[in-house]
Amino acid sequence: MIENIKKDWTNYFQIYVLILIFFGIFFLYSKHDVGNDSSLSDWLINYEGGFVRRGLIGEIITNFSTILSINLRDSILIFQIIFFLSYYFLIMFFCKKLILNRLLTLAIFSPILILYPVAEIEVLGRKELIIFTIFLSYLFFDIKNLKIQYIYKLILFPISILTWEPVFLFFPFILLIDLFVFKIQKFDKKLLYIALSYFVSIFFVILIYLNPFSQENYSVMSDFLKNQFGEKCYMSCHFVGNQSANSFSELFQNFLNKFKFTYALRYLIIIVVGFFPLCLLFVYSSINGKNQILIISKSKNLFFPFLLAFLPSTVLYLVMYDWARVVHISYTFSLLTFLYLLKENFIQLSNQKIQTNYFSKIPKKFFIIVFFLFAFGWNPKVVMVDDVASKPIYATPYKFYKYFIKGKF
Repeated sequence: MIENIKKDWTNYFQIYVLILIFFGIFFLYSKHDVGNDSSLSDWLINYEGGFVRRGLIGEIITNFSTILSINLRDSILIFQIIFFLSYYFLIMFFCKKLILNRLLTLAIFSPILILYPVAEIEVLGRKELIIFTIFLSYLFFDIKNLKIQYIYKLILFPISILTWEPVFLFFPFILLIDLFVFKIQKFDKKLLYIALSYFVSIFFVILIYLNPFSQENYSVMSDFLKNQFGEKCYMSCHFVGNQSANSFSELFQNFLNKFKFTYALRYLIIIVVGFFPLCLLFVYSSINGKNQILIISKSKNLFFPFLLAFLPSTVLYLVMYDWARVVHISYTFSLLTFLYLLKENFIQLSNQKIQTNYFSKIPKKFFIIVFFLFAFGWNPKVVMVDDVASKPIYATPYKFYKYFIKGKF
């Protein structure tokens, strides 16, 4: 009976992902020619005016568009769909057979995971799709193999930096995996070598922040987009021309001008509620076997090490306006890291604690109500000033219907 329940939830999850893929592709296509779409503006950044942060993918796409004589927005749409499909199919296969209990079910169906970009169309198609695809593909390979490690840490992780440089703040999750994979028990040469393996990525981070894009170079890039493709460099693309050596302090000052305590309280609640099932899983988990890992003793749960991995990303709340994206990215890295450690038997769940947990003891019908309210009854909006959205299970199909019938969102 338990196996049938696991199979049922796995099948439900696969159907759920396929439905999100359907809506996601439709929404990507529907908004790809909208002139002020914020998710597309980041893809316009390129190297025509010289080296600039987040310019790698834009450089590839502009060349792709030129060589094949394809409209630039159509080229961006092609790349968005490729990475969107790659990520959603990868996560569908990665979570297969991992829905082992009610807490894992709630954690995997959390509205701050794969539902969020589809429910909030303004976020759909952002460059974190590339970051998630790289990270998930990394987890699919045998990362105990040093060749795989070298390929990712010397090539693909630096590519992720050149795609969206704040991703380095989520590298602690990868480092946490390294502690288990290489059985790091103390501060020694092995740990030093692992730290040095991130050198190329950190080098690019430093290079990016020490070399702001000049106004002259921005003008070259902007003119190139206008003359070659008839595109205006706006929003994220426009911002790279206004950054300076003090861009962090400028962003922080902009944050202070807009910040209110109610925003922080709202997002604290969003994080607590959205992460709650996963945090319980951290508490109910421990290292599998006799090995002791640095910062984690055999008798301790995993809440503290995951909290340490999570904390660097909180810096982004001081410089980013779209806080919900930070929550979404943080949760994705947290959950995928936890599921990988569980999948590879590096950690184990306490069956006794799971079985005595409140969610495991409540009647099935009541749990289904709780599940639907948690997974489909809410989702965060985009920016910090926005309130929480309700009923994405209804709102997402309605957006599809509204555009399909009226031709607008």
